[in-house]
Amino acid sequence: MTSEHSSRLVRGLAGTVAVLMVVGCAARPAPDVPHEYLDETTAATVTVGSRALVFARERPELAVHARDYLTLVPIDVNRSGTHLQYYYGYLWSTIDKRGVAKGDLVDPHFELIADGRRIPLTPVPGMPADVGVARPPLPAPARSAQVILSATDRALQEFVTSADEVFAVAVRDGVGERYTLWAR
Repeated sequence: MTSEHSSRLVRGLAGTVAVLMVVGCAARPAPDVPHEYLDETTAATVTVGSRALVFARERPELAVHARDYLTLVPIDVNRSGTHLQYYYGYLWSTIDKRGVAKGDLVDPHFELIADGRRIPLTPVPGMPADVGVARPPLPAPARSAQVILSATDRALQEFVTSADEVFAVAVRDGVGERYTLWAR
């Protein structure tokens, strides 16, 4: 192989790699841009909101830098022209909960507090696939993450998105535990 032939081959490969990188970047939506996908199992079109809300609750009594998290993203599920809105997300933790007291393992009821307005996150009964979301709109942040799916409406989603102050409260046995906004 001549050096000229070798040089052309390297340039050709470099050009192909550059094109593939550009196509790969264009194929993935930016994290702050709403995107949609067809759920092939349910035939629903799922539109995922622009940003996930991540709330955190410090747990210094269990370990240094230990936190429980609540991640939520607004979604719109279109099934044959019928649009329904939900918050889809995960309850997860950096804590190995095998040694945690039983009362702390009871699933809490969550509320969002947006500019002083309480918005209950009432769980949707059944499985997410029952409402058209068989393929999760965002990856689970941990293997032990529990799925949260709550019905809402577009007006509430827009209100929460534009609110100046947003936090979540986990209500467990009548006691509220505050989760502060970690990322938006």
